[in-house]
Amino acid sequence: MGKKSVNKVLIISPFLLAVIACADGENIPNDSQTEIQVETQTQTQTQTPIQTDTQTQTIDSDLITETSFDINPDLNESANGMLNVVLTNRNPDCRAYVSDPNNGDYGSNGMDDRSNFAVDAPYYPGTHKQSIVFIDMVIVSGGYVQDPTKANIAGGWNYATVVETTDPQLATHCRMRHNMIPNHDLGWDVGSPNEDNVWVTHIDHDDMQLTYLPINPMMSNPRVADDTDRNPTNFMDYDGVLLNGVGIAMDSGFCYNPEHARVNAAGNSTGCGDGSVWFEIPAYSLQDPTAEKMAAIFDEYFGHGFEGTYHYHAMTHPLQSNDEATIAPGLNGSPLIGFAKDGFPIFGMWFINQAGDLVQAKPGYSLKNWQLNPDENGFGQSRQPYTDTPAFKEHGTPPTPWDVINRINDFDFSFTSEPFGVPLGRYIDDWVFDDFNTGNLDECNGATDINGVYGYYITQDYPYGPICTFGMHEPSFGKVPPLRWDDELADPASIIDEYGIKINGH
Repeated sequence: MGKKSVNKVLIISPFLLAVIACADGENIPNDSQTEIQVETQTQTQTQTPIQTDTQTQTIDSDLITETSFDINPDLNESANGMLNVVLTNRNPDCRAYVSDPNNGDYGSNGMDDRSNFAVDAPYYPGTHKQSIVFIDMVIVSGGYVQDPTKANIAGGWNYATVVETTDPQLATHCRMRHNMIPNHDLGWDVGSPNEDNVWVTHIDHDDMQLTYLPINPMMSNPRVADDTDRNPTNFMDYDGVLLNGVGIAMDSGFCYNPEHARVNAAGNSTGCGDGSVWFEIPAYSLQDPTAEKMAAIFDEYFGHGFEGTYHYHAMTHPLQSNDEATIAPGLNGSPLIGFAKDGFPIFGMWFINQAGDLVQAKPGYSLKNWQLNPDENGFGQSRQPYTDTPAFKEHGTPPTPWDVINRINDFDFSFTSEPFGVPLGRYIDDWVFDDFNTGNLDECNGATDINGVYGYYITQDYPYGPICTFGMHEPSFGKVPPLRWDDELADPASIIDEYGIKINGH
């Protein structure tokens, strides 16, 4: 694409990453604690850039009121607030959304939740529901904690004390209070586990959560891509949160397991946790609408519920224009729609690259050549079985359409009367990052724009969003779903890790 004229683009030095000293404390935000040492309240914030393997990234506090950005409209002028809104602001500083005309209120009213339409549903009649999203600024007294024996795995914040502030220079984090309900209609019919094409839990509308967004997100050092944690027994670790208060999950709880009691016609099941090596990409039908026999059941926004908590597996248009997949929303690129679990921004599908071109974000992944049963071009038509797989993860290798035609007897189809080959591309392991030979994004679906701002982008093709992150994690992105609280209280030991620290989300 040729160069276009750029309107309202702010040239700034790259994103600010402050190093904050570590301190001891509990791993739980506590809003009832309002005391903090006096010197913390009165001192100006010290900002020490951290060197990554590419650059020192910095963000200017003047971005809070920077007028070069198209600020979001005053959503509270309407009784429905943020209902079905299309955002416009690309400002990467979370404080901008506290001080804009919405004053941090990004809630909405008037949504219908189809999972609660039935008379016996807990939130019947499911109509005219409310999304609660309020963002303010806080000072977090605590520090960054990392396991010294696992230097290549990002750690997270240890929240000792949290106190509200209206001073953007003192704030260390933005705090989002939200009930995990989106700003649009949602939901699906709910039925029993032995029924097809139904959800098995209603969406909970009282799932109030706290999420902390670092004002100065930090790249991990050394800079390594950190994947989503797999600990579904206790909580769900979201890869980001959008400004409508809904979490995003880029991992998968769906896997190939023909032996499972709830296996579908493709051999895939739900609730896999870490018990497999072949995880089906939940939102694969976004890039292939003809995909058949998918294990995940989504509403029209690629959202569904996990133990009562609504979340997305892909971001199609909850805060973006419906045609953003094909048309740029403006000359400055897409707006900010949320923040990843390391605090770096999540944008839509377009940005101005460092050469000054307005471009669509394209992922850097390509199909993996398993080299088994290659075609005339040398591309394998079958998946290569893994060896030395732990017994609890070994459930066989998913057959492809070629396998069903050419070697059907090599697979166990006893779970179905109609053998089905799962096309290459349906599983996470079918994809490999192409070392920047494909697309314009890195392995976590991120890029640095013309302003030097690093952020993650939404894409139409795999991986659809921040499948991993390069920054230091905020533990508040771990959420305990509402239907898991009773289990947690019944077994308090299940919420403590090997170091005696509360696990994320507790």
